[in-house]
Amino acid sequence: MAALLVSVAFLAVAGAAHREPAHAQGTAAQILMLNIRPQSLGSALTTFADQAGLRLLFPSSLVAGRNSPALSGRFTRDQALSRLLEGSGLAYAFTNAGTVTISDPAAGAPDAEGSILLGTIDVTAGSGSDAASGAGFQGTPDWVYETPASVGVVSGEAIRSSGARNVRDAIASAPGVYSGEGQGSFPTVSPNIRGVGDSGRVVVSIDGARQNAQDGGRYGGGMGGYGTAYVDSAFIRRVDIDKNPGARAGSAGSLGGGVDFRTINADDIIGPGRIWGVELDATTGSNASDFQGSVIAATRLGDIFSLTAGLSRTQMGDYENGEHGEVTGSNVYNMTARETWSSLLKLEGDFGDVRTSLSWMHQQNDFSYSPTGTTVGSDFESANDSVSANVAWNPESPLINAEANLWLNSSRSDETRHARIASGILIDPETFQERDFLSFGGTLQNTSAFDTAAGPFSLNYGVEAFRDDATSHVMNEDIAEDPLIATGWLPYNRPGQRDVVSSFVNGTLEPVDWMTLSAGLRYDWYRLHGTARYYNRRVTTTTTPDRTAQAVTTWAEWAQVNSLTTYNLRKAICETGLNPNNGQPISDSARQTNCNLLVQAGEPIDGVWRAAGTVVRGVTTYVTDYPEHETEVDRTDGAWLPTATVEFKPVGWLRPYVSYAHSLRPPTTNEAFFSGSVIPTNTAGTSAAPNQDLRAERARTWEAGVNVMLDDVVQGGDSLRFKASAFHRTIDDYIVIGRIRTSDVTTQEYDSFVNAAEDTTMKGLELEGNYDAGTYWVGAAATWLETTWPQTTQIFTNSDGSTTGEIFAFAGAVPPRFKVTVDAGVRLFDRRVRLGARVNHVTPNLARYLDENGNLTETGDPYTTLDLHGSFDIGRQATLNLSFNNVTDRRYIPATASYIAPGRTFLMGMNVKF
Repeated sequence: MAALLVSVAFLAVAGAAHREPAHAQGTAAQILMLNIRPQSLGSALTTFADQAGLRLLFPSSLVAGRNSPALSGRFTRDQALSRLLEGSGLAYAFTNAGTVTISDPAAGAPDAEGSILLGTIDVTAGSGSDAASGAGFQGTPDWVYETPASVGVVSGEAIRSSGARNVRDAIASAPGVYSGEGQGSFPTVSPNIRGVGDSGRVVVSIDGARQNAQDGGRYGGGMGGYGTAYVDSAFIRRVDIDKNPGARAGSAGSLGGGVDFRTINADDIIGPGRIWGVELDATTGSNASDFQGSVIAATRLGDIFSLTAGLSRTQMGDYENGEHGEVTGSNVYNMTARETWSSLLKLEGDFGDVRTSLSWMHQQNDFSYSPTGTTVGSDFESANDSVSANVAWNPESPLINAEANLWLNSSRSDETRHARIASGILIDPETFQERDFLSFGGTLQNTSAFDTAAGPFSLNYGVEAFRDDATSHVMNEDIAEDPLIATGWLPYNRPGQRDVVSSFVNGTLEPVDWMTLSAGLRYDWYRLHGTARYYNRRVTTTTTPDRTAQAVTTWAEWAQVNSLTTYNLRKAICETGLNPNNGQPISDSARQTNCNLLVQAGEPIDGVWRAAGTVVRGVTTYVTDYPEHETEVDRTDGAWLPTATVEFKPVGWLRPYVSYAHSLRPPTTNEAFFSGSVIPTNTAGTSAAPNQDLRAERARTWEAGVNVMLDDVVQGGDSLRFKASAFHRTIDDYIVIGRIRTSDVTTQEYDSFVNAAEDTTMKGLELEGNYDAGTYWVGAAATWLETTWPQTTQIFTNSDGSTTGEIFAFAGAVPPRFKVTVDAGVRLFDRRVRLGARVNHVTPNLARYLDENGNLTETGDPYTTLDLHGSFDIGRQATLNLSFNNVTDRRYIPATASYIAPGRTFLMGMNVKF
C-alpha cells in the first residue's frame, strides 16, 4: 500500500507541473501536520515558519508581550496562521507563495513598495534567526528543542559571526560533533559524531547530495579513510545535524547520523517587495588569512521561477602555530597555500502545489602541505561538482506530501607528491596521483496524515538508492619503466563499485496530548562489485650440484677457439723451447708443462677450462618475481533496521523521550578492495590484500533525552532553551586494520581491513543550553564520551595457519573524552551591536593505536582557547563582523585532527545586502 501511494503521487507530478501558476491562497491551502506548544507569539511564529517552509516578515515590536495557543494536528497554512494570531488583533497576507507579511491593521500597512519598518524580524524557514525566536545555542531554531531526537542546527548567522575559517570550524562547537581531519589549507570536512566518523560512518551531504569520497593519503597512510567533502561556507545558510540514523530519507548506509549543508536560495537574497537582490561578503585578517569573499545575486523570473548565482574565492597562506603550550606526538606540517574558487547556480520554481529546485555547486581547490623543516610535501588540485534536482508536491490532500530528489557528486583529487631525498640519495621520485570518485543516487518519499480512533497519525515512507564508483591512476619515472611499481602507490581510493538501496516506513501517533509514539522500519541492502588484485613477492632459488669434470676434449682443441693467443704461445714453447716474445730459451720443466697442457683432457664449464677429475662446486641463483592474484568481488548483504521513540509531554515546557535504533554501514570501496600497500612505496605493493569476508558494521543505540523550552523566565521576553541526551551505542563487527591469510598465498600474512572480534561500545552525555534575555545571552554545549575499543580481530585461516587476531590500527579518528564550549555576549544600541566571547576546553586527543594494555594512547595535551567575536549593523544593509580567535595564542591540536591549529588570528569581514 505504501509503495502504491508513492507511485501514484509521483506519476502525477509531471501533470501538476504544467498547471497554471497557483495564487497565494492556493499555497496557503496546503495541508500541514503541525505540533506547536503554547508559548510566546514570536517563538510560535518561528516554529511555524520551520514546519511550514515559509518566510515570515513583521516589525519587531509587533510580537512583544503576545502569546499564542497550542497548535496540534492538520491545518492549512491559512488555518494555522489564523489560529496563531487569534486574539492578537494582527493580520497576515501572502506576498508570494513562500512569504507572509504580518502587520497590525490599526497601525497601517506597509507602503506600496512593500518596505518594512525598521526593526523587522525576518523569520525564514529553518534560518535559525535568533532575533525573535529566543533561539538556542548557535542560532538553533525552536523546532530542534521540540524534536524527540538528538538533532541540531548551526545557523548561517552563527557561521558568519563566529570567525570560522572553514566549515570545520562552524560545526566544531556542536555537542557530540567533532569537525574531523585536517586544518589550515585542507578544504575538506569529515565530521565525527559521538565517536564514529570517517569511511562513510557519518553521511555528509549538500542539499541532500551525498559527499561519499574517501581518502587516506593524509591520515596515517591507508589506515584512515576520512571523508573529502568539499563545502564552501560562503554558500551555506544552515547546517542540519542528525546524530542517529533512522527509518527516514538520508539514513541509508549510515552508522552514526549525518550532517547536511543547506545552501542559500533566492528568498535569502531577495528582500520583500523586490524582484532581485545581491549579497556581498568579504573577510581578511592576520596569520595568513588573506581573503575570503563572495558575491551572490538572485532574481525572480516572472511569477514562477527564481534564479540564484554565486561566486566565492578563498586565499590562505602558511599560518603560524601558537607559541604557548606543548604538543606531544603531533604531526607538524606547514600549510603552505590554499586557493579556492567556488560557484553556485540554483533555479527554483513555484507552481503552487509543486515546488522544484535544480542546483549546481562547483569548487576548485589548489592547496599544499609539507612537514615542518623540509621541502618535501604535496601539491593538490581538486575539483568537486555537486548537482541536486528536487521536486516537492504538496496538494490539498492530507494523503500526499511527496518529494523526489536526484543527485550526483563528482570528486577529483590530483596530487603531485614531491621527490623524497635523504642524505643526497633519491628515495622516491616525484609522483603524480589522480583519484576520482563518482556518487549518484536519489530519494523518493511521501507523507500521509490520518485521523484515527487512536489519535492523529502520520506515515512517512519511501525508497533511496545510490552508487559509489572509485578509480585511481598513478605515474612516475620508475612506473614508466616498470608498471608493477604502481601497485605500491595506490593505497587510497581503490577502484571498485558499491551500490546501496534502502526502503523505509515510519509512523507517528499521538494517542493523548501528553504522549507521542513513533516507530519505523527500514531495510538496507548493499552490493560490492569489482576486481581486486594483490601481489606477493616470490623468490625462486636454483642450485646446481657439485660435479667432476670429464675428459670431453683436449685443452688444445678448446684453446684454439676460446684462447687462441695463449694456445699459440704454448705451442711455440713446446716445439722450440724458446719464448716467442723475446727469443730467449726456457727451462726444460717449463717446456714440458706447456707440452702437457696441449694434450691435457678435460671439460669447459661456464667458459672456464676444467681438467678431467676436477671437482666443480655447485652454483645457487635467485630469481624474484611478483605473482598477481585476482579476487572477483561480487557480494550482497542486507538487514532490517527498526527504530522506536516514546515522547512524553507532562507540561508544555518539558518533553522527555526515550528512543532505540538499529543502523548499518556497508564496507566502503576502499575497504572492500584494499590491496597493494598500507602507505605509498616506490616498489611493488605486496603487503596488503582484500578481505573477501569483510562484513558490514551494525549498531544498536539507546538514547534518553529531554527538551526544555521556557519563555519569560526571569523577565518578560527572555527565553531558556535546553537539550540533554544520554546514549549508549554498541557496534558489532567494527572495521579496523588487522592481518589476514588468503587462500592463494600460504607464505605470508597481509594487512587488510577486518572486523573486530569483540563489541565496540560508545556511551556519553550531551548538554546544550542557551539563555537569551535580549540584551545579553549565555549559551553552552558539553560532551562527555567514553569508548571501549576491542582488542582483537576475527581470525582468518588457510591450510597453513591462522592469523594472530591482533589489531594493527583503528581506521578513523578517535575523539577526546570531554569537550565544552561556553559562549556569552551582549547586544547594544537596539541590538545593532553584538559582542561575545567563546571559551573552549578539550581533553587530549586519543591515538588510533592500542598501548601494551589494550588502551588507546593520548596524543597532545588538554587545551583551553578563548575567542572574541562581534558584529555591527551599519544601517539596514551592511554588517561588520570581527573575530579574534585563539586570543592566548595556544599551541594545540584540535579534537580529532592531526595537525596543529593556527595561532592567534584576527579576522574582519563586511556583509552587504542590496
